[in-house]
Order: sequence, then structure tokens, then C-alpha cells
Amino acid sequence: MQLRRLVAMALVAVCALAGTAYGQSQAINGTIEGTVKDASGAVLPGVTVTITNTDTGTQRVVVTNESGVFRAPLLQLGRFTVSAELSGFSKYEQSGIGLTAGQAVILNISLKVGGLTETVTVSADAAVVDLGKTDVGRNINEREIKNLPLVSRNPYNYALLQPGVTGSENNEFGVPRFGVNGQALRVNYQVDGNTNTQRDRAGLRMMPMSEVMIREVQVVTSGFAPEFGNTTGLVYNAVTPSGTNTFKGDAGYRWREKSWSAFPFFFTQPKTEANRPDNSLEIITGTVGGPIVKNSLHFYTGYERTYREQPRIMNIDPTIATQVGVAAQPGSVPAYQEVQFLIAKLDWQANASQRITARTNLFSNDNPLNGGGGGNTAIERSVDFRDRMYSQAVQVVSTIGTASLNELRLQVAQRHQQRFSSEGAGTGISVNINGGTVNGVNNNINFGMPTGDGEDFIQRIYQVLNNYTLLRGNHSFKAGFDYQYIDDHRAVPLPAQYTFPNVAAYLAAKSGANPRGYTSFTQTVAVEPQFDMTNGGFSAFVQDDWKVTPTFKLLYGFRYDLNLYNKGIPGSAYSETFNKDANNIGPRAGFAWTADEAGKSVVRGSSVVMYDQMLLAIIEQSYENSGNPRRIAVTLAPTAANAPSFPAVLTTATGTQSTIFAMAPDFVSGRTWQNNIAYERALGTNYSASVSAMYARGWSMPVITEYNHINPIRTLDDGRGVYSTTVSADTRRDPRFNRVRMVQSVGESWYKAMTLQFGKRWNGSLQFDLNYTLAKGIDTAPLGGGTLSVQGDAVRSDPANLARDKGPNSLDIRHTLNASIVALSNFTIANRVLHHIINNNQISILAQVNSGTPVQIAGNADLNADGNNGDRPLNITRNSLNLPMRKNVDARISRFINFYKQYRLEIQAEFKNIFGIEQVSGVQTTYAVNSTTGAATVSLPASSNALIPTNGYEQRKFQLGFKLFF
Repeated sequence: MQLRRLVAMALVAVCALAGTAYGQSQAINGTIEGTVKDASGAVLPGVTVTITNTDTGTQRVVVTNESGVFRAPLLQLGRFTVSAELSGFSKYEQSGIGLTAGQAVILNISLKVGGLTETVTVSADAAVVDLGKTDVGRNINEREIKNLPLVSRNPYNYALLQPGVTGSENNEFGVPRFGVNGQALRVNYQVDGNTNTQRDRAGLRMMPMSEVMIREVQVVTSGFAPEFGNTTGLVYNAVTPSGTNTFKGDAGYRWREKSWSAFPFFFTQPKTEANRPDNSLEIITGTVGGPIVKNSLHFYTGYERTYREQPRIMNIDPTIATQVGVAAQPGSVPAYQEVQFLIAKLDWQANASQRITARTNLFSNDNPLNGGGGGNTAIERSVDFRDRMYSQAVQVVSTIGTASLNELRLQVAQRHQQRFSSEGAGTGISVNINGGTVNGVNNNINFGMPTGDGEDFIQRIYQVLNNYTLLRGNHSFKAGFDYQYIDDHRAVPLPAQYTFPNVAAYLAAKSGANPRGYTSFTQTVAVEPQFDMTNGGFSAFVQDDWKVTPTFKLLYGFRYDLNLYNKGIPGSAYSETFNKDANNIGPRAGFAWTADEAGKSVVRGSSVVMYDQMLLAIIEQSYENSGNPRRIAVTLAPTAANAPSFPAVLTTATGTQSTIFAMAPDFVSGRTWQNNIAYERALGTNYSASVSAMYARGWSMPVITEYNHINPIRTLDDGRGVYSTTVSADTRRDPRFNRVRMVQSVGESWYKAMTLQFGKRWNGSLQFDLNYTLAKGIDTAPLGGGTLSVQGDAVRSDPANLARDKGPNSLDIRHTLNASIVALSNFTIANRVLHHIINNNQISILAQVNSGTPVQIAGNADLNADGNNGDRPLNITRNSLNLPMRKNVDARISRFINFYKQYRLEIQAEFKNIFGIEQVSGVQTTYAVNSTTGAATVSLPASSNALIPTNGYEQRKFQLGFKLFF
């Protein structure tokens, strides 16, 4: 039904296309607008304004209205020349105007009396301050993308450069951790304005991106126009490159040797070359683009291959391995990763009335021995990881008459990831022996069949998006819709695992002397190990961009979001239907006021209501643990009546007390009310400074609650109830089940922030951005592990009192200072030899200082007996401490050599953590407690300085590279 609706919407949108086109949505384009006056300051209607993209040769011609105002929205990105002509006046022409995604360039033009044969020529970029901008965000431009250090090869890390964005980067092609507006891991990932957000858990992107796929990055954190939605956090829009009238490209090679990386922080083995982890890699990149038909048809293609070693150290004692019958283990797991990216894109100005863009992005990741083996786990428990993704999109942009524009986008995107046993993996059951350290010998060992074998994830998204723009007087009206049909397939692992207290207990069970000498037995029992589901999402918006006066702009409107969940699971106790929240209407308003006649300062502000993204993990978990039953996770003590004798497994879950997962019947999407005010001032031609304040309030945030537990049998001294482990009508709302993990929309959040920013745009030798954020984010919405998000903090600590979990959100960082710098030596020196030696040297720096992410202190017991281990000790509040302050500097040093006029060679040396500053990413968080009283039996850390580090961010790494430009 939803797929038919998708096709119908596509046909309606296609039928709406007609006329001429020059641009796309503001997600991937920009606007040039302004007012034309004469020398006395009187406005001039009827002026012909011609806007020419000097990269591609395309033109847009507009005429000023009765107020002297002209507007050219939906322009393709690049460099522009703007000319203005009116009989009786000299022609005006300004060149060198750069336009980035979402930007509104304001040009106030003054015409002088004279003949049209006379031309007043100005060569200058637009004002350094964006006078038409109403949102909060920044664009990481092409120069930054191509030149800032990026040892991780992950451009998503650049979002951390935006003021107000907290979290940490990812050291390969995974997902960074972002917090914005007091909302952890809420990101709407896009590519050219099309969705690139995986729909199951918060914080997941669908397709990784390479630098060869990105022209610039648009990051918006608040003040969203109504056309943006599906997030309470940030929008990360990767804008892909396009070909121009100039044939150009590049080819690059970078590599790192094993010895070029320092030892990881908190490395516990002897620091010898034999023990040094192998972090070697090699990277090959190439791009080429240019005209097929000049001024009409352009192409672009890019490719990257990255190969990197990813070894994991083995800690298994050889004697213990022999005793349990495990083969001799290598010193490390020889894991590696081979990743490939490919993009191909065509831009066709079909005629003066229509522009069509077609793009395909491909990604593959082969990662043998990706997980399982390593540490105390034998290599036979390893799984391979395979990931394949594609995104195929078409954009058709049209103009109807002289004042209407329409844009249609179609996309099909898919991710397919699998985990399966590595070559030589074990079969049958999995065994864990937690023997601890005895007389200095490590008695811990895990072996047998991999627990991740059989995972299969496919998510395919069909998207139709259409926007229509109507220009009337000083208004730019815009309306549009976005429909997504989401087709999912899942196959889940079915592990069976025995855990033993020591080697002797395992050997006794193996011999048959004591087949129930284990500590616990866990198994996932499935009637249907695979399932398919379909869901959909619909959004619509209306907005008006109103130029009230030449110095005051108002953008207002509203957006509607609807999550079209599937019909439900027949026969399920709690998931026969899923609630459709149908009243998600978000009003938006923002303004930009040019505060001085010189156009050097602007005051901007906004107030918007935003709704959370779709979290299909709720539906997925409901399918997998529906109580139907499709799949049941069983944990049994050896004394349980139906506990198996080693090495037997269960064939049915009958007689066990199961856990099910469900969406609350009244579940609604989370929402935030975001408000900001900012003042920005140009300092000279290329410098700018700003100060801003932000306040956000959130409601209806998702929280996983142990819904089934009732009537505590006693209380801890801090008031937490302790529940019975016996399942009955007196202890459970629904005695058919032990645990009902229900997602309720009951969380709240509070956020306030102040930011300072100082920057300089590129002038041929230097650009930089410095920013500082002071923020505080509090919520009552613990993420409950990684079920609903890519990373989670602890579960709800008290099923009866959510206020007990009020505390800093998991990515609340109070102080953050960021700096990005690109500096190229460019001096005039009389001595020709010195001139060539000193010039064309570049240094690029990324620097970050922050006060550390929150840390939650946990006990080693389930104190309230709700089925969740790791409860906080008595009188310890949520996220009460922080990691130590983090300081990091990355750098790239380049030397450019020009030859044969059209060729340029870059020799680069790149550093991660160039100063080798120790940076803590993980600490000991679990401490021994009395399982009855909840009181700590050991000293708890009273401050961040008392925390015991266990893991660190990346150590110093160095790599070399070459890139040839042509």
C-alpha cells in the first residue's frame, strides 16, 4: 500500500514539472538577492539583473520589483558574476562572488547615471557576514575539506567544528558521537539534501562518505527553516562535487608504516616492537571532472580505496588453551579492513528551461576477523563483517513562467551488512570461562562458536521529495513534501552459550562428571529467525521568506511530520498495533536584521519546534521479542527446572520466563522548542566575530521502562524499590512474562548555551575559525544501552520514579574550544630562489579542548532486581562525574610544487595528536557493592581526577602522502 502511494506521489511530482530551471533546494544550493538603488538612495524597479555561474556558464536573469528588490533562489553552487542594467544608468558588474550551500548572499547595488556602454566593475566577494541567514550553523568549505588533517578518513568528524556540537570523532569509517541542543545522537544525515539516515537507531548514517564524494558540508544546529526536519539535533548535509567547464582532477597516494604510530594510551603489554600494534594503512584516491558539452553537460567521478591493519592483541595463556582443547593462539588477531568508495555524477542543463542531475554513490567494506576474537577470546570465535551500500538519486529542477520554480528529487538507497563466522571458526555452542587470575596466570578464556554468526541487515529506502517556490513581490513562498518508503529485512544470530566459573568446572562438565557445573546458560530461541517489515515517513511544509525591508528579513512557516509505522504483529501481546502520532505540527519563525547602513553587522534569531527522527529499532525489537513468540532470549541458572545439561541446547522456550519488547500504546515522537539569538559583526573585509545564546526545552523523549514490575518487596535506603524475582500476579502486571521492556515517551530535557566565534575567510593565504561554547544539558531520558541509539548510557534506574535519573545527558560537555586553520605561505620576495623555497608551503591545523564527557558510576549488581545489571550505588546520581579534560591537535604540513603550468604536486605529512597528549576515552565505571543494601564495598571516586583510565583516544600517528593535481 505504501509503495503504491510512493509511486503515485512520484507521478504527481513529475507532472508538476515544466518550464525553466537553474537550481535545486536550499539544502544543496544558495540564493543571491538584494536591492538596487540610484545614487540618491531611491529604489529602482525594472532593473535587469544577470547572474552568471562562471564555473559552468549557466545564467539566471531576474528583474527588480517595485521595491527595487531582486531574488535568485535555488542557484547552483560556485563562483558568480552579477550585472545590473537599466536604461539611463551605467552598467554595474561584480565578479568573484562565492556561493555555498544554504547561503543567502545579499548585494546592495547602486547605479550611477550614465550610458549602458559604461560599466562600473567591482571584483569582490560578498560581505563576510551572511546578512540573509536566519539559522544557526556553518559550512565546512571545499578548501577545508581538501586541506584540513583527517587521519581517520571520516568527513563526518568535521561536524565537531560547529559551535554547540559536542561529542567525539570516530577513528575510521564508523559513526561519530554528537550531542546538540541537549539531545544526544540526534542527527539527520543527508547527501545533496536526500536522506542518508539509517532509520533504526538514533545517530546512524546510512552511507559513509569519502573526501572524493564531498564538495562542502552544511551543518545546521538550530533555527531550521520549515523545509528541514526529522531531527531534534543537527542536520549534516554532504554536498557532492560537480564538473565544470574546466577539465581537472587529481590522483593521490598516502600510507603509514607500523612504526609510525605510538603505542596506544594505557597499553598494558611490554612496549616492544614485537608488541607494537600494527596501524599501517594505504590510501589511493582519484577524481576527474569536466565538460562533456561546454556550458551544458558536465561530469564528475571520484574513487577511494583504503586498506588498514586493525590487529587486536590476544591475552590467552597457552597452558589454559591446551587444557580446554583450544589450538595455540597467535599473538594478535590479524584483522584488516578494505574499503572502497565510488561516485559518478552528471549535471545537464538540458535547455534554458530545465536542469537535471543524476548521481550514484557506492561503498563497500570487507572486514575479515572484524569482531569476536581478541583479548581473552580465541580466534575461533571471530566473525567477518561485510557492508555494502549504494545511493542513486535524480534531481530535476524547473521554472514555470518568470516567478515559479519546482524541484523534484528521487532516491533509492540501501545498506546491506552481514556478520558470519570467519574461516576456521568453531561450531556448536560457545563457552566462556571466567577463571580470573590465579598465581599470576590468566585463567579467562572464551571459545567455541562465534555469538555474532548469522546477522543479516538490509534496509532499503525509496524517497520522493518535491519543493515548489513562488516569488511574489518581496515574498518567496515555498511548499513541499517528502515521502520515504522503508523496506527492512533482518536475520538475527541465535547463540547458545555456557559460562563456567573456572577451568575445572568446564572439564568436569565436558567429561560428564558434573554437566550442570556452569554458572549460567544463555540462548536465543527463535521460531522465526528472519523477518521483514515495511514502514514509511511523510513530511510536508509551507514557508514564506519575506523581505520586509531592505534590511529586515522574516522567514516563517510550519512543518508536519508523520511516521507511518506498519500495522503491527498479529497475536502479539503488546504489538498488535503501533501508535501513529498524527499531530506533529512544528511552527517555525526566524529573522535577520542588518543593524547598520554599511551592512557590516547582523542580528538574527529564531524560535522553532522540532520533532524527533523515526526510531525503527522500537518496531524491530518488538518483532524480535514480541511474545508471539518469534524470538526469545533465555538466561538460566543450572538449578532451573528446564536448565540443560552441558553441552545440550534448548529446542523450545516453553517453560521459561521470557522478556518482551514493546512500544507504549500512547507513544509519540519527541519534540523540542529551540530558541536562539545571535549578533555577528564584520571586522574589515575578511574577518568576522559573533556571539550567540541558545535555549532549548524537550518533551516526550523515548525512555525504556521495565513496565511489568510492580509492588516492590522492600526499598533501598535512597528510596529505590526492590522487586521480587518470582513471577506472579502480585509481582507483575502481566504474569505471562517476566520483563516487559516498554518504550515510553516520558523523558524531558533542558539545554542552554552561549557561543563565541571569530573567523577569517580565505584571502589567498589564510583562513581560520575559532569558537568557544559554554553549555549545560540536563535530561530525564537515559538511553538504556545501545537499543535505541548507536551508543547508550545506563538504563532507567527506577521503573517507578523517572526523576531519579535527572542529570547531565550522556554527551553534555560544559566547555568546548575548537580551532581550524589553513595557512599557505604567499609572500613577494625579490630573490627568485628564496621566493620558490619560502612560498607554497601550507600548514593546516585542527585543535580541540573540552572539559570531558560525563561518566556514570555503576555497581556490579542488579540492586532493584528489575533484570538490569549495573545499578548505581546508593546516593550516586546519574552521570555525576566527567572524563578528564581532553586536548588534541591534528596537523597536516604540505609542500606544493607547480610544473608545466597545469600540474601541481602536493607532498604532505599528516599527524593525529601531533603532541602525543594523553587523552582518556574510558575509565573504570563499575565498582563492587553490597547486593542487598546497594552500599559500595570499595571506595568510589569522588572527582574526575580519581577515575582510573582504561582506554584512550588515538595516540600520535603519522602518515605521508602525495597528490597530483591536473
